[in-house]
Amino acid sequence: MQNVLILFGNPLDTEAFDRHFESNFRELLHSVPKVEQITLNQIAGSAHGDFPYYLIVELRFGSDDAMQEGLNSDAVQSMATNLSDFATGGFSVLFAQAEEESVGSITKTK
Repeated sequence: MQNVLILFGNPLDTEAFDRHFESNFRELLHSVPKVEQITLNQIAGSAHGDFPYYLIVELRFGSDDAMQEGLNSDAVQSMATNLSDFATGGFSVLFAQAEEESVGSITKTK
């Protein structure tokens, strides 16, 4: 599995961020081709006090080719343009290979 992680820093105005995310960005996420799963991780706290992130979005793709097709899409270009409209806390984009293990029996997915 290939993942794209978008880490959103704490916005200046969380209500404005949430409104824009729900009314614009969520639809763009769902329009990215070849995405198998979208996970939204609303950050609730940290083991080390202050935490620099507000939301982490994970887009899961089944293969490198699928991820490349998704990243080269018009939807991702629109997302990149859209980020400057509401990500006032900044953002980072990471690419990761996921390996999953389930409790009881180990299942590896690559």
